Amino acid sequence: MRARKSGSVSWGLVVAFVVAQPVWASSSPQGALGVQHKPKAQESVQAVYRQQNALFKAGQLILQPGISYAYSDSNSLTLNGFLALGAIFLGQINVSKVQSNIETLSLQASYAPTNDFELSLTVPYLARQSTYESVGAGSSSLQASQQDVQNKGEIGDASASLYYQLSGSQGGSATVWNLTAKAPTGRSPYGIPVVTQPQNNNLSYPQSLPTGNGLWSVSTGLSFIKPASPAILFGSLSYTYNLPRGFSNIASTNIPQPGQVAGGNSFSLGGGTAFALNRRVSLTLSVDETFIAATRIKPQGGAWQSVVGSSGNAAVLNVGMSYADSRRVTVVTNLGVGLTKDAPNIDLSLTVPTMF
Repeated sequence: MRARKSGSVSWGLVVAFVVAQPVWASSSPQGALGVQHKPKAQESVQAVYRQQNALFKAGQLILQPGISYAYSDSNSLTLNGFLALGAIFLGQINVSKVQSNIETLSLQASYAPTNDFELSLTVPYLARQSTYESVGAGSSSLQASQQDVQNKGEIGDASASLYYQLSGSQGGSATVWNLTAKAPTGRSPYGIPVVTQPQNNNLSYPQSLPTGNGLWSVSTGLSFIKPASPAILFGSLSYTYNLPRGFSNIASTNIPQPGQVAGGNSFSLGGGTAFALNRRVSLTLSVDETFIAATRIKPQGGAWQSVVGSSGNAAVLNVGMSYADSRRVTVVTNLGVGLTKDAPNIDLSLTVPTMF
């Protein structure tokens, strides 16, 4: 009877130990010699580390197809005249609105030669549609007209990146350095003519839409991740430098104007938290903000000058969810909501990282 009671107590302790394992770790049995193996992080936690580029495994290839949709609109009021008697405006009033839709298909391939180093290549394919609206059709302030401009799909700016883990370990706190080079493989925004609609001289629009920024750029930064059970904290900061480049035409008219363009450099920072709800599902909440300096142009034979309205501040609130179908396949969704006028109103994305 005593031996039977002792065995019951032992099995009760084993069951209690298994149940008491933390949410983000899975239990592993002891070895033949009684050596406790290090528990492996659950799939949901691995997905968070993968999204923050803090999960490295030597010899691993990752293909990440994705699709995204971004929508933004802007309204402007232009007054060309003067205020008489302090209350009456005399002149032209132009009210205009621009709605933009961007659909992007992308494919990213990543490979880790070592447990601390990873290389990746990303190629996007964009389709854009923009609608321009303005009052003044038929010389009437009560009539509005619109013009749709679109491209059916073109390659965007391709980029190559490397990530190196400076400190930390998988499943724990980590600091990762990144370096990204982006090539102007998409259609440049410079030299695209802007025309006026014949029936409404208040409405101007570009003949085509760009799919890239036309410049080579280099970005570098740091990302941080730290588990704080039951949450995972992460943050990042980066700086982007655009290399000046010459173009045969930088004007928006049919008369070519050669010159140089220096894109506005930018500084980005962000941070957030993630929660592993269970073994497969995790939720993320983060805020990203980018400060963009003004773009400068230099017409041939002229001096450098800033482009009015080219600087900006884009802040985005992100809410995401990931579902790890297995240790190899994860489905990641994200909703971005613009917090400033320079950010897209809505940005929806779906990616499927697959490990080989």
